[in-house]
Amino acid sequence: MPRFILGFAAALLLPIQPAKTECLTTLPPSPAFAPPTPYDSVHPSNNMFWYGTDALWTLLGVDGVWHTKNNVDKHGGYSTKLVFWRNGFDWRKEPEPALIVTARRLDGDSPSVAVAHANAVFVTSNTPAMMTGIRIPAGCWEVTGHYSGHTLSFIVSVE
Repeated sequence: MPRFILGFAAALLLPIQPAKTECLTTLPPSPAFAPPTPYDSVHPSNNMFWYGTDALWTLLGVDGVWHTKNNVDKHGGYSTKLVFWRNGFDWRKEPEPALIVTARRLDGDSPSVAVAHANAVFVTSNTPAMMTGIRIPAGCWEVTGHYSGHTLSFIVSVE
């Protein structure tokens, strides 16, 4: 009986660890999305995949994780550039596209993130894209691109 009481008392004194919430990140679609011509000339690496529709798409990592050690910002979060493509996007008419990117945390309390500035860029070939920067704390996040009446959402884990 004393062992039972001692074990029970020790269990009460141990800190309770909250269960880690699993972040169900966006997986490669099946069938895979392929950008339309002329964007289809770019083939992602083995650890990346195209995600979206002809109206709005991006390139995501297969593991669904954004590692802060690679792009840490001064506040300990993650800082990166996001690129979105749209069939027919004309960088000459819109050098600063009206792309808005928002992010909301799914696994805890954190202020939402919104970025309303983007630039036209050429990152993968001779086809134009839209790029914006984002800073985001660690956690599980739903990131959404909004452009010309279309939206594209995906989930990433920032670790």
